[in-house]
Amino acid sequence: MDLIRILLVDDDEDDYLITQDLLADIGDNRYVLDWVATYEAATNKIVQNAHDIYLVDLRLGKFSGLELLRWAVASGCKAPVILLTGQGDHQVDLEAMEAGAADYLVKGQINPQILERSIRYAVERYRAQAERLKLEAELRQAQKMEAIGHMAGGIAHDFNNVLTAILSYASLARRHVLPDHPVYSKLVGIEESSQRAANLTQQLLAFARRQVVAPRILNLNDVVLNLNKLLRRLINADIELVTLPGQNLGLVKVDPGQVEQVMVNLVVNARDAMPEGGKLTIRTENKVLTPQYAHQHVDVTSGEYVCLSVSDTGIGMTDEVKARIFDPFFTTKEPGKGTGLGLATCYGIVKQNGGHIQVESQPGKGTTFYIYLPCVAVAEAERVVREPESLLPQGEESILLVEDEPAVCQIVTELLEQQGYTVYTAVNGEDALRLLESDEMPGKVDLLLTDIVMPRLAGTALADKVRGRYPELKIIFMSGYADESLTKQGTLEAGTAFIQKPFTMEVLARKIRQVLDA
Repeated sequence: MDLIRILLVDDDEDDYLITQDLLADIGDNRYVLDWVATYEAATNKIVQNAHDIYLVDLRLGKFSGLELLRWAVASGCKAPVILLTGQGDHQVDLEAMEAGAADYLVKGQINPQILERSIRYAVERYRAQAERLKLEAELRQAQKMEAIGHMAGGIAHDFNNVLTAILSYASLARRHVLPDHPVYSKLVGIEESSQRAANLTQQLLAFARRQVVAPRILNLNDVVLNLNKLLRRLINADIELVTLPGQNLGLVKVDPGQVEQVMVNLVVNARDAMPEGGKLTIRTENKVLTPQYAHQHVDVTSGEYVCLSVSDTGIGMTDEVKARIFDPFFTTKEPGKGTGLGLATCYGIVKQNGGHIQVESQPGKGTTFYIYLPCVAVAEAERVVREPESLLPQGEESILLVEDEPAVCQIVTELLEQQGYTVYTAVNGEDALRLLESDEMPGKVDLLLTDIVMPRLAGTALADKVRGRYPELKIIFMSGYADESLTKQGTLEAGTAFIQKPFTMEVLARKIRQVLDA
């Protein structure tokens, strides 16, 4: 049973004692009554926001209860106010309601039942309204993030097509220049700059929940403990890092690389919030999100979760900053000190994995981020086998390249032909099907290398048609982002070959050889 803290504002001590008795006669112990006798004392209490409801007498010496009510509303007081008077007055009743009173009671007519009902209704209405406003705010935030995510994903996809051409041409040109040639280092610089730009688009894709991921079932403690060494190098010497792994932790299904990305972003954020040192605590624990909790938050499902929390003792955040921290490119750091994508990336990754992210912070009292990931009921974690990288391979097979971006199509064709492959090109899925069924290709095609998002017939739809007609044909998808029709909101299905734009000549050649030799 939740306690209800009541502040009585009345200049007559007898009325305070009467109110005490009325509350005692209600029959439960949930009411805590405080009393002040003056307008000034009441204003001091109201600004502390420590009470659930206020009972205010109409007469307060040189001031009136109506004046106190109007002051409280103007000052941002959200808790309900019940006005008390010695005599019933219809005009005062109307004025009280217009000023924002939750109820109007005549002292001589109050009994325990009337007082209990008036307080209960007022508090329940206030709490229901507060919950509704909170849910509306969360819904608006979720809709805003979804809209920004769609835009960010589209921009990143288009930008990755441009980067693919830049990175591939630089990679191709570098292979024709000796390392001691003055142009060689400039080509390397172009590749490195393109890769940094690609990393930025990857963060945008993570926020937009269109990042290609390879989730597996794991114990979050393994990721946290393995990353500890790196995290210690990221923080300053005057920051104490404490790691508290939970016992008997549930298993989650997530890409470990994404967990590492979230942790690094949160730790860097915490480090920057403690310029004079402090304590950084990383904790994992099992948590149950109740139906009541899920009802109070947008897009949250009740059930068992593993909670990863990152706490700092830094400068904290105001409510205004807290409301915008997950917005892309929003940052409180100085120009050049951050892109404003770190926390937006965390938000996207958590949502992509069916999780929930919360933040608690107050100015001067530090910040805690809570990441909730849903548990999975599996006996043991899956193993991930990493294949060693090989030298740049070549081949003599035939490849059908389907790409609607001319610059990307041209450079990929050049790259593949230099590796010995015979390349046929199509601008969309319909064009590819026409080629496969025509006499324009003298021999069989060994590999279909197709973009995903294209006009007329998308890459995934093309693959569905091709698999039925040419079951031996190997397929590799490529894209600036992973379309949901391919990856079910970013999750690669087992056996799907995918290459993320932008890519280098080396990455493309290895992926093609890997699929053809499988």
